[in-house]
Amino acid sequence: MKNLLLIIIAFLFVNCAIKEPKVIKYKQDIAPYAKNIEPLHVELEKFNSHYYMPWDIDSIKVNKKIATWANKLFFKDKKFFSENTLAWSINEILPIIKSTNFEDFNTTNLYAITSRNAQIRNLPTNKPFFRDFKKAGEGYPFDYLQNSRIHIDTPLIISHYSSDGSWAFVQNPFSFGWIPTNSIAILNQNQIDEYENAPKIVIIKDGAPIYAKHQKFFTYANLGALFPLVSEDKQFYYSYTFINSFEKNNQKIMLVIPKNLAKKFPLAFDSEDIKQAANELLGQKYGWGGYLGDRDCSSLTKDFLSLFGVWLPRNSAAQKDAGEYISLKEKSNEEKEQIISKKAIAFRTLIYLKGHIMLYIGKNQNRVMVLQNLWGLRTQIGDKTGRYIIGKAIISDLHLGEKLKDVKAKSLLISRVQGIAILNDIQY
Repeated sequence: MKNLLLIIIAFLFVNCAIKEPKVIKYKQDIAPYAKNIEPLHVELEKFNSHYYMPWDIDSIKVNKKIATWANKLFFKDKKFFSENTLAWSINEILPIIKSTNFEDFNTTNLYAITSRNAQIRNLPTNKPFFRDFKKAGEGYPFDYLQNSRIHIDTPLIISHYSSDGSWAFVQNPFSFGWIPTNSIAILNQNQIDEYENAPKIVIIKDGAPIYAKHQKFFTYANLGALFPLVSEDKQFYYSYTFINSFEKNNQKIMLVIPKNLAKKFPLAFDSEDIKQAANELLGQKYGWGGYLGDRDCSSLTKDFLSLFGVWLPRNSAAQKDAGEYISLKEKSNEEKEQIISKKAIAFRTLIYLKGHIMLYIGKNQNRVMVLQNLWGLRTQIGDKTGRYIIGKAIISDLHLGEKLKDVKAKSLLISRVQGIAILNDIQY
């Protein structure tokens, strides 16, 4: 009798597991969508004008009031929590704010480059500042000091340094904020000119090992990182970066990059390159603002399209203005799907909703399909909200989670879509 009872319990457990709806129901392979790609002509000068912008200005083009927004954030009756889930005290926050040294704002004005992958922070600290862990959509991984991750070899202009010199306040091609000074190297004008005029290669794999001379490991680079091309042979591209040293502030380091990890920039906007790049991104973990080196929704679209010489701003709200925007705000869900199906161009159209952005890749069984990196789906039981965690880059339709009993119709992606941005041939 005891054994029979155990069998019945096991059967019920398995049966319940089988009935649990499968949220990610499509094959996670971009190949079926990367066919009959419409050609895209890109004006590389437009990309370069954004990418090299920090070297074309004489000071940071952000006024001091905007630059210091994070200094004021903690005096608005908002409580923040540290990595141990306990609240930050004002006595812990004040020294960090004092170290920002904004009395020296826009007085340094030096040109630099990132010498390694780094994080842009909203205050000069690597410590996280979370909101209440008990609230849906707050706590980990939503660190309010996280601005963005930044690739090695990215142009910068330095406004000033923190009071102890360990951080620099910079403007990069897509944002501004704090970066550790040991992650940057200052350049002179000759070095800038040499770098700008060199042909480029772009990394096509995340975690690509980069070597210095004699096959000595130097660092890892991620998909989307650009390097100047000096020469090549059958196996390797040869490039360089700069690093800080105590003797010289801008020591040039020659780099060796295996050819299976990079291609000449920009990539061809064709089926093979699109398939390779998108599949590389699929399954990668979600990272708010690039937290822990991972991608969020807009960094996925930005890194993917940058491979082909298409420049996008960093956040979703700005990205929707990068192309021909068609508002879908007043449309029904059925009308939205019809308009997207008719107007959108695969791999050249962004689908926007407040706080999130996705890349249109085509249709599957008459449903609009997207490539996206998202944290989760809003759930609701009574008046209690929560999240069904996805936490990675996936292929899905716009009805993701429709069979989850705790996900309401109004919370589905299709219900929240506000518009689409079609990236035309000439990029601005």
